Amino acid sequence: MPRCRILFICLAFVFVLSCGPSPSGRDGSPIDVLQPPEMESRKPEIIRLSRDGYDITITRKAGYTVRGIVVGRENYTSGWNALISPADVALCWGKIAENETYRRLKWSQGNRWYFWRAGEDFGYSNDFIAGHSSNNHLIPATPNLEKAVKTLRVGDAVELTGHLVDVAATKKSQDYWWRSSMTTSDRGEGACEILYLTRLRVHGKVYQ
Repeated sequence: MPRCRILFICLAFVFVLSCGPSPSGRDGSPIDVLQPPEMESRKPEIIRLSRDGYDITITRKAGYTVRGIVVGRENYTSGWNALISPADVALCWGKIAENETYRRLKWSQGNRWYFWRAGEDFGYSNDFIAGHSSNNHLIPATPNLEKAVKTLRVGDAVELTGHLVDVAATKKSQDYWWRSSMTTSDRGEGACEILYLTRLRVHGKVYQ
């Protein structure tokens, strides 16, 4: 093989590695996707950002950890909230994750919503599915976490840790609001969790 071709392949490999997320550590313990999300009440804390002319205030309301199977990931580039939340990740846990039951459902995402479709012989109600799944609007705390989020694939067992937050933004006297759900039992508009993500675990690797 010509030297220039070998050099090109090596440089391309290094480029791919440099563009990917860097793990901060390893944790090979099993991710228990059968357990429900964990929420811990905390005193509200404020994070202030400026992005593309928007003054953004993020209010952290509760500590939150969710473990589940990825049933969808949708990237977003339009809308003011895409400046801080470039992807939604839909997860399921409990009976819906057990024995790959989630594969009997057809999942989809779009416009910051997630959807499922079940056959007539599916053994669980829509309310049950809603209580054992969620669409998470992720706000990565670091660029490295954003890269890690964008590597997630359907079927991955993941652990997401951070804070449920409310978001307010202002640009040229125009106000915008985005509020997180605080329960997994609700449905419809406003039922998604907005998660300020500080830690992600997948495939035995930890990203921060």
